[in-house]
Amino acid sequence: MNRLLAGSLSLLLSFPAFAAPQDAYTQRDVMQCGGVEVVMVSSCRSVTVDDAETHLIPVCSDQTINIGGKVLRRNIDKVSQLTSDGKKTKMLSNVAVEMDCVKGSKGSLVFIGGYGGCGSCPEWRGYYSTAGRLEHYSYSNSYRSFGSKGSWEGLIEAYGITER
Repeated sequence: MNRLLAGSLSLLLSFPAFAAPQDAYTQRDVMQCGGVEVVMVSSCRSVTVDDAETHLIPVCSDQTINIGGKVLRRNIDKVSQLTSDGKKTKMLSNVAVEMDCVKGSKGSLVFIGGYGGCGSCPEWRGYYSTAGRLEHYSYSNSYRSFGSKGSWEGLIEAYGITER
């Protein structure tokens, strides 16, 4: 019984060595928006999507957005991609690569933008209130829209945004 317990314990302790690739890292991007701290946490690898000539797309397996202490996770599928090291890996089909604060006379919005690694994959753009509510998003490519919430014009008016 002791041998079984010791063997199980040593096997359990060896799992973390297999859990993440050696080139894995966690990136934290932080900004202030409307008096609220916004943190985007990305679990990525140091490789990029292979043959990404115009956009160096990071290979990320997970991302969270923390707005004022509220942790948000976009519902993004994973795809298998060939990476710059010649291996296939599972990654988010849409990686958030930018965030900004859009200030208006009636409030501020957190902008998050991302795109996929397939060359013609849709772009995702989301606008969150400083309370962490998704106010507007668009998920589309140059050919069609896959989904959206609300109207961009209505959002601009509601927050008093004058500069675009």
